[in-house]
Amino acid sequence: MQTVLPLNDLIPTLRKVIPRFASQPPDPQQEQCIHHAANVPLQIVAGPGSGKTTVLVVRALRLVLVDGLLPEQILLTTFTNKAADELRTRLIEWGFLLVDHLRAHGSSGLKAHLAKVDVNRFLTGTLDSVCEDVLRRLRAPTDAAPVLLEGFAANALMHRRGLTGTVYNGGTIDPDVAAYLAGFTFDRTSPSNVAELVKTVRPLFDRFSHDVIDLQRFRTLATHTSARDLLTRGYEAYVQNLRTNNRLDFALLEKAFLDRLSANRLDRFTDGLRAVLVDEYQDTNLLQESIYFQLFRKCNASFTVVGDDDQSLYRFRGATVELFRDFRNRLASAVPGTNAQRLDLFLNYRSTPELVTFFNSFIDNDPDFRPARVAPPKPAIQARLPSKGVPVLGMFRDKAETLAADLASFLDDVFRGNGRVVQFQAGPVTITRDPNGGDFGDAVLLAHSVNEYQAGFMGQPPRPRLPCFLRQELVSRNIHVFNPRGQALRDIPDIQQLIGAMLECLDPAGTVQASMRLRLEAKQHLDTFRNAYAQYAATTPPPTNPQGLSAFVTAWGRRQSQSTAAWPREWPVLELCFKLLSWLPRLRDDPEGQVHLEAVTRAISQSATFSPYQSLVLVGSGIHDRRSVESALRDIFVPLAESLIDVDEEIMPAVPRDRFSLMTIHQAKGLEYPLVIVDVASDFKTNHAKNRFKRFPDQPSNVAEMEDDLAPTCAVGALRQQRMPLQRTYEDLIRLYYVAYSRPQSVLLLVGLDPCLKYSTTIHNIATFWRRDGSWPWATPYSGRRPPGMANAIPLELI
Repeated sequence: MQTVLPLNDLIPTLRKVIPRFASQPPDPQQEQCIHHAANVPLQIVAGPGSGKTTVLVVRALRLVLVDGLLPEQILLTTFTNKAADELRTRLIEWGFLLVDHLRAHGSSGLKAHLAKVDVNRFLTGTLDSVCEDVLRRLRAPTDAAPVLLEGFAANALMHRRGLTGTVYNGGTIDPDVAAYLAGFTFDRTSPSNVAELVKTVRPLFDRFSHDVIDLQRFRTLATHTSARDLLTRGYEAYVQNLRTNNRLDFALLEKAFLDRLSANRLDRFTDGLRAVLVDEYQDTNLLQESIYFQLFRKCNASFTVVGDDDQSLYRFRGATVELFRDFRNRLASAVPGTNAQRLDLFLNYRSTPELVTFFNSFIDNDPDFRPARVAPPKPAIQARLPSKGVPVLGMFRDKAETLAADLASFLDDVFRGNGRVVQFQAGPVTITRDPNGGDFGDAVLLAHSVNEYQAGFMGQPPRPRLPCFLRQELVSRNIHVFNPRGQALRDIPDIQQLIGAMLECLDPAGTVQASMRLRLEAKQHLDTFRNAYAQYAATTPPPTNPQGLSAFVTAWGRRQSQSTAAWPREWPVLELCFKLLSWLPRLRDDPEGQVHLEAVTRAISQSATFSPYQSLVLVGSGIHDRRSVESALRDIFVPLAESLIDVDEEIMPAVPRDRFSLMTIHQAKGLEYPLVIVDVASDFKTNHAKNRFKRFPDQPSNVAEMEDDLAPTCAVGALRQQRMPLQRTYEDLIRLYYVAYSRPQSVLLLVGLDPCLKYSTTIHNIATFWRRDGSWPWATPYSGRRPPGMANAIPLELI
């Protein structure tokens, strides 16, 4: 009796049941990946826009329909929560359609199998979320559920229970530690305050787990021995505090999972697991690889990994692209007798032929990049979409203000006007929005950084950058912008007003604050918050009835109810935050404001996991009334003032259709847009040493330096060092812009300043096809209608 669907019937069934496959069935390469034997590990090297998510989902469904597995026996992981949601959505949508059809039309044996199938039960998520779920569900009866600390809370505990008393004493960073850490900061200067200390140490501590560092070896290396010993003691104190209180940060979460997996303490999970499919494997770290290999070994699971070595972006989080590059050999070494196979996806369904030609040329431009790729490299990407007659565009101007004005005018024409007519050598083309609902949500500006201001120097005020000028130009045209990471949270006026109001409610006139020993930076910004509130309250913002903002804050400061109800003995700081939103409409109603508010409320919620008063303000409890306020100031508001809390990209929602979005290239990974604008050179007027790391590095990145420093202490060190640190630094930039150039569907526009395109320029830039040896692939400039310049040889049409 046939209990499964014959493999050869799978693709015809997809085409019959799922509308997208009726018009666009799997191509031969996709079909080969879907049909690949379930019991032979598979590495899929998938170029941009080649349908890797589709293949992963269909392969998972094939395991259910053809191989007879149940969804709960199949684990699918990916890199971000958004990508995990997309995976799950497709699994459920397509799974229900297929299962319902086959229950109606399949054989009786197949129907019996499908009667046990619930497509909601696929195990999907990021590896972190899967580890957390398993550790919570499958703990011993005597074990408490672990508490996972998110970034801010983990950093606060790292600072207080790890760094303070070891590397940080009396408000001073140990000089040996400061000198050692200088090698891992962007500008190679020692951390000067607690925020810089925490931001520099956190990646190091995470790598202790991600790279599976031998701590004893680390602390006894010949260089910086005193600093290494202090940092190791700080790390051990931090980890011990987490263990004592049954807490985990993200790095330790995965380590705890691997430890229990290796000790056979997760058999209830592994006994039921029959397949593991991993998306974005190029951004896997050594610890995660160890987890996947252990699952494969223990479960004898069907194993599929998908990725693209050319799109590896997360080295700064411990990702090691070499693990994907050498996947088959590494798996064979870890599990002898294993012979993984490799298949490639290279047909692009996203971009026009002009765009595909451009990013193919870019990724192949530098000969020294080739040894860093999988061998042999995947075939050149081939476009499956027809041409729309639009070449790759360039907009370069003499200064950022002019560039912003012209760019805003272009966007206004495209999305609010009748389109922009551009004269090309082949004739005029009109670039316009999709007539069926096209709007600013179809476009995005991608950049190395979307900060709207460049930090001031020697007391000078911050200088506006292109994102700031562009926001101003678009707002002047009544076009909304979405760039919630454009400024530090503490510098956003609405957040300053909210925090100032909360401070005046909790601690009127700063009486408690004045009695506390706070760093100067914290004092200055707390005062800035209070002043921002005072200025805003003076405008008497609505609603003014039944009580205005000033009246509410005054009553709260006195702990006097404005109603007949008695003042509560405990008042959550989070509830106070929400009460004040009545007078702060942007934080309530504006999408950017909502993201900023979410960052603040998350910080308040997270502080409750480590703050002694759990983010509660007490009244009528004697000395605890004051101490609860001190606790709130120290655990919530001082970190905000010291810029230890910022907007996490994971909390950002989908961009409203009527807003023009700015995001970093890292954020855009996995996304696509009809129109993509890439800022390649808006900061570069001269060959300044301080901006070379963003365009043409002359020294290794701080991330590469940390990798080399840790190399003798971990198994993955020698693998990374097959490429020199400066080579890895260049390669990270190449991959970054390859991702950016492969996001658009129809139009790619590169923007920057004129000096970067002069034929004799000294402002060399990876993004404009310079090679790391200082050469440039075109010998002479194009001598056509455009003025002589380097851009005339790069395949750009200037507008």
